[in-house]
Amino acid sequence: MSQAPVEPTPVPTFEEVAVRLGKTPDAVSDAYLAEVTDQANRCRVEPYNSALAEALVRRVSRNLAMRNLPLGVVLDDVGATRIGSNDPEVRRLEGHYRKAPIG
Repeated sequence: MSQAPVEPTPVPTFEEVAVRLGKTPDAVSDAYLAEVTDQANRCRVEPYNSALAEALVRRVSRNLAMRNLPLGVVLDDVGATRIGSNDPEVRRLEGHYRKAPIG
C-alpha cells in the first residue's frame, strides 16, 4: 500500500498563526520568527506541508505559554512539576521531516 502524496502548503504567516491562537499579530510575531527559524534549521521544509504548518502553530503556542514559566516549572497543590522542553505532538508532526544530525 503506497502513501498518499503530501500536498504542498504555504508556510503560515504570523497573522494566520495569531488568528489560530486567538492572539494579536503583535503578540506572536517574536515567537513566530524564532519558531519558524528553528523549524527550518531542524527540518526539511521543502516542500512545506500541513503537518509542518500544524507543528509551527503548536511551536508558537508553546513558546508563548513558556514565557510565563522561565524555569519550566509549574507549582500546584502537590508541589512542583517540571514541564518538558519538547512537545510530543510537535515531535510526531515533524518526525518524518527532521534532519539527521551529522558529526
